[in-house]
Amino acid sequence: MSTPRPRPTRVARRRARRERRRRRALHTLAGALVIAGGASIAIGSAASGSTPGSLEGKISATQSREGEVRSGIHADSHQIAGFEGNIEDLQTRLSALESSLSIERNLLASIRSQLSVARTRLAALQVQLVHDRKVLVAQVVASYEAPPPDIATVILQAHGFADLIERVNDLRAISRENASATTQVAQAQKAVSAQAKHLAQLESTHAAETHSVLVQRDEVAQLRLALVKRQLQFVGARSRKSAELEELQSHKHSLEHELAHAQAQELAASGVAFSGPIGAFNSSPEGAYGFFAAPGTNYSVGNEPAIAERLNTMGRALHLHLIGISGYRSPQHSVEVGGFANDPHTRGEASDTPGVEGVGESTLNQFGLTRPFPGAAEADHIQLG
Repeated sequence: MSTPRPRPTRVARRRARRERRRRRALHTLAGALVIAGGASIAIGSAASGSTPGSLEGKISATQSREGEVRSGIHADSHQIAGFEGNIEDLQTRLSALESSLSIERNLLASIRSQLSVARTRLAALQVQLVHDRKVLVAQVVASYEAPPPDIATVILQAHGFADLIERVNDLRAISRENASATTQVAQAQKAVSAQAKHLAQLESTHAAETHSVLVQRDEVAQLRLALVKRQLQFVGARSRKSAELEELQSHKHSLEHELAHAQAQELAASGVAFSGPIGAFNSSPEGAYGFFAAPGTNYSVGNEPAIAERLNTMGRALHLHLIGISGYRSPQHSVEVGGFANDPHTRGEASDTPGVEGVGESTLNQFGLTRPFPGAAEADHIQLG
């Protein structure tokens, strides 16, 4: 014989009635969410045949492509860094060659200036040589045409001893002059020949050295230019990949928004409602629902932990995939991303959360949250209610 079940107490019946009323209220809110907040996107999703499963597949494919593009950007950056080191080495070598070339050119210019002066001097010596030869020839001819008197004639023609000495000195002077002219001609010829030979060798040597340095400089410059052109190819490739990555991220966010609305539509159709207290925030929520802080974001300042907890609870209750892309921001970073130096993010009071755009204000209030700013651009900006 079975034992009869005890009848529920009055308190239990009252609690059950409250629970049914709360479920009906949340179900009504979920229906309003689809009609008021996500009607247009839900209709578009239905028309295009997009389901949460297909949207999640598209998001996964986009994320996979993002990984490939990021890997390509990393590889390009590595190549660019490698070229940078080689280019710097070549630039150092090029600067040294430019310095050497400048020194060689200055030295060659100085030698050529000296050579010009020497050639001018050479021309003068050649003129002097011609003159000395003419003088020598004239003296030789004169000596044959009118030979100098001998010593006996000088003595007989002399008028006293003083005149005799003077005549002898004149003879000696003529002899010395002839010898001097001959010596100067020989010395000038040797000097001109030696100087011309030395300057010619010096100019040839430094001209060859200057040309050698110039050739090296041009080779290094061409090699550096080739490396720079190759580096620019990788820079261009990285820029194109970066642009593609931005497009992929934008497309992924759009898919995530569409997925949130599709999930909200399914929630309204199934009548799922939240029943339970706000739970603690889990940095790794179970399943695909809940709040997920994006890498590099900060949800540890001010009200950010509480916002994250309530978003996590709401996401898991309403089967929403909520992504925190911006929590606390420094004033400088806030300005850089288009905010203000004193906006709520800089005080740790706000979260930009794609996936929450279709949730109505009344539903947000049920979880202690609010959307303080109107407009589609601020639909994912959430603060404590």
